[in-house]
Amino acid sequence: MGDILRHKSMVRKQTIELSHEESAQLNAIIDLLIPSDDIFPAPSSLHLIEVFLSHLLPSAENKTTLVLNEQRLRLVLHDLNIAAGGCFCNANVDKQQVLLRQLEQQDPAFFQALWTFANHSYYTFLAKRQSVSQT
Repeated sequence: MGDILRHKSMVRKQTIELSHEESAQLNAIIDLLIPSDDIFPAPSSLHLIEVFLSHLLPSAENKTTLVLNEQRLRLVLHDLNIAAGGCFCNANVDKQQVLLRQLEQQDPAFFQALWTFANHSYYTFLAKRQSVSQT
């Protein structure tokens, strides 16, 4: 019995899977955090969700998982939906930005981790894509 319990605690979750709605919402949030322009594409066009979510998996490198983890992300996405009147993605961009500013004020540590993971995912992806295209 003790071996079973030890084995189970050693098995770590390898991926996080969001629903279609949660993925769309996270893409919308990342697009708001990192707006596209003439040079840089919208983050959602790069399909960064997997890269972003990999930062939430517990590991020696991911020290901020206590601040931003799967459970907290899902809770915040749910709360943003409620604050948006049911669906964050259906709210206009001005309302979405207001809700993100409120999140930043209410939970600055979570917001900072969200912003950091979004930026790291985006610019690392672009750098890797650039280095591949140059080879």
